[in-house]
Amino acid sequence: MRTFVKICYVGMICIILSACQGNVASKQEGNDLAVKYLNATIAGNYDEAFSLVSEDFFQMRGKDTWTEYLNEVQKIMGPVISIKLSRSLVDDRFSGRFYMFQFSVKHENGFTTEMITMLQKINSKDPLKVFGHKIDSSKLKKLNARY
Repeated sequence: MRTFVKICYVGMICIILSACQGNVASKQEGNDLAVKYLNATIAGNYDEAFSLVSEDFFQMRGKDTWTEYLNEVQKIMGPVISIKLSRSLVDDRFSGRFYMFQFSVKHENGFTTEMITMLQKINSKDPLKVFGHKIDSSKLKKLNARY
């Protein structure tokens, strides 16, 4: 009888812990979202790209400013030749899951390193959304300083 009680107790703890975890996106789902967002920005499909971002995405730069910035990046760097995922990190922290995907993007005029980040609260029913995008390149230092 004691063994049965212990098994029931362990079973209840497992059920409670799994309920607390909630539904968070997998690393692959995060990667797919990052690629979809990146491809939309590169193609100039800003409406599609902006539909994939969180409400907080435009806190530092408004939509118009972000669109202007992305257009300037394309003018300076030229057309995209290839995209390669160079690093990724998915980390459970506090009450959420943090996603970070770094891409090396080869352009006609050089390379950019593009970091796309996402955060999903563990108990959130909201879909995963992009909340950060940073573009770095030695050729973009002046542009990045302006924005």
